[in-house]
Parts: sequence; C-alpha cells; structure tokens
Amino acid sequence: MSTFTADPSHFSMSGAYYPKGHVFAMFNSAADAQAAVERLAAVHKVGEVRLLPPEAIVQAFAERTESVGGMPSVGREDQFMLRYVELAKEGKPGVLVDVADASTEDLGAAFAATRAVLAYYYRALVIEELVQTSTHAEEAASGKL
Repeated sequence: MSTFTADPSHFSMSGAYYPKGHVFAMFNSAADAQAAVERLAAVHKVGEVRLLPPEAIVQAFAERTESVGGMPSVGREDQFMLRYVELAKEGKPGVLVDVADASTEDLGAAFAATRAVLAYYYRALVIEELVQTSTHAEEAASGKL
C-alpha cells in the first residue's frame, strides 16, 4: 500500500480525472478506509491498493477543481472528481485500487463489507458503480449530488 498522489496518466487529454482500470472509493471514516485496504489486499489478482487521506484528495485535484469551477465536463468525469473533493473536504478518506485481474464482484463485496460511501470502477468508456448508495452514478453524472 502507498499513499495517494495524482498520477498524470490518470487524467484525460482535456484534464478530466479518469483512472482507467482503477476503482476510486470513499469512506465515512479512516477506520473503514483502512479496513477496506486490508480486505482488498486479500482479493485474488488485485493490483496496488492506495489509501487516500482527505487532504491528499483535495490537494491532488485542487488545480482541476478550480479550473472546472463546479461545472461538469461534457463526459461527466469532472462531476465525479468534484464529488470526491466535496467528500474529502468533509474529512472522508478514500482508496484507489488497481483492478488488474480481480473480479468486480469480489471488489464490490469488499467495498460493501467496509461501508464504502461510493466506489466507481473506471473502465473503457464507462464508469461502473460497484456499491449501491443513496446517490447513484447517474445522479452524480448529471450534477445532482
């Protein structure tokens, strides 16, 4: 496990955050995030798992957040990133997971068991929601968060 820093390859040419092949998840507490890190490490064929302290999330996306100015991108990716920053400013930590060859069902179960607030899997051309929450991906994508 390593601490979060924004990887330049996780941003599109337009600057939107899109970590293809990864899951970005957020939690209500540091204890839940740490439990997720430990549980995810045991998932068969999972890649690197990184803990994302709230202040690191805010810092990593500070420039993009300012340039977006609260307006969603055409592809909606910025709306997700703005939600991550909003939650981080409330003190909520996150986890970034390289899916590698892991089963999305196993990952979803790990996130559900550790009470993830949200967990989005960035696949080619689609962002898949791995946990059921009160605020669904379409609401996030349409800016209704």
